[in-house]
Amino acid sequence: MRLKRHAACLLGAVTVTASLLTIGQSAGAATKAPIVIGDVCSCTGPEASSVAQTTPTLQAWAKYVTAHGGIQGHPVQLIVKDDGYNPTTSLADVQTLVTADHVVALFDNSDVDSSWTSYVAAHDVPVAGGAESDAGYQNPVFFVPGATYNYFTDADAYAAKVSGAKKLADVYCAEVAVCAQSSTDLKTSLPKFGLSLSYTAAISFAAPSYAAYCLAAKQSGATAMTVGDATAIVNKVVADCATQGYNPTEISGDGTVAISWLTIPGMEGNIDVQPNLPFFVKNAATKPMYDALARYAPGVTTGPNFGEIVLENWAAGVEVQTAGAAAHFGAHPTSAEMVAGFYAMPKGTTLGGLSAPITFKKGVQHGNSCFYLMGIKNQKFVSLKNSKPVCVH
Repeated sequence: MRLKRHAACLLGAVTVTASLLTIGQSAGAATKAPIVIGDVCSCTGPEASSVAQTTPTLQAWAKYVTAHGGIQGHPVQLIVKDDGYNPTTSLADVQTLVTADHVVALFDNSDVDSSWTSYVAAHDVPVAGGAESDAGYQNPVFFVPGATYNYFTDADAYAAKVSGAKKLADVYCAEVAVCAQSSTDLKTSLPKFGLSLSYTAAISFAAPSYAAYCLAAKQSGATAMTVGDATAIVNKVVADCATQGYNPTEISGDGTVAISWLTIPGMEGNIDVQPNLPFFVKNAATKPMYDALARYAPGVTTGPNFGEIVLENWAAGVEVQTAGAAAHFGAHPTSAEMVAGFYAMPKGTTLGGLSAPITFKKGVQHGNSCFYLMGIKNQKFVSLKNSKPVCVH
């Protein structure tokens, strides 16, 4: 599962311009009234290491599209808010973005987004992202640019089956409510694929050792394990298990995956579920992202936490561009116009190849059961299923 958000957010505003799908093409300067977009992130908190590069990625996206025109000629102003993993702060941040900054859309990089989901729905403000949240498919103004949370545990169970396991152990973060929920959901998902959950436990990010959990998981007979926690914690759990002679196949997903895993022997052979195209794939779909990062945020791709969350945020940016291109804006763009743009996007769009086909239809739950599989082989990331999406329903 994906756990958020950022250890080094930069607060404030960045004025940018965005283009249509062809963001690699040059365009004239955007001279119309700005489109204001907010990003709410749990930039500091117990799970920050998992997504330390969220804000730099979005800012790189912003700067890159600035150089290639605008959304129908409208420059975009990106405003980042750090809620500090505090629900009250998060709601206040969103209220400010909506009432004072007049955002037309939001990026969801918050671990406590449940504090404001009903608020944005009431104010008709669309949200790009929310893959790791129930709101991503239950809330009508959330538009996930990939697989949605209601299918994540089925996807994890599918990945465990691919590994050949019959029993799975699950340890998950004690600090974030969605972690416990995912573990509960796994108990339902695993039997669908002929597996069982043999061991489960909540763990603290501050624990000095996870050896006891490793031994308990080993004794349960689990040959695969999932660690629902931030990247740094996953790394430590796997390392601690190895010292106990326990090396289960690691089943992971979403924002926990990072390049630091390539240095950890216990990660060899792991299988990961991703809501979007694996981040390390370099093709026409990911070229704009890599070009933007190379120019505007070179430290992102070399940092130890570089992983899928970077591509997820880039995909959310492309989704906003796509919706904006389909919207019918007046002189001063509004959130209602942007919502209409999301529904007007081409049916089955893949965001240029960054996701499985997605379609949003008003009045229909925004669920998406299609995901990608990747793993590690010989200390290198590899795409599974030929980088094609797998659908569990």
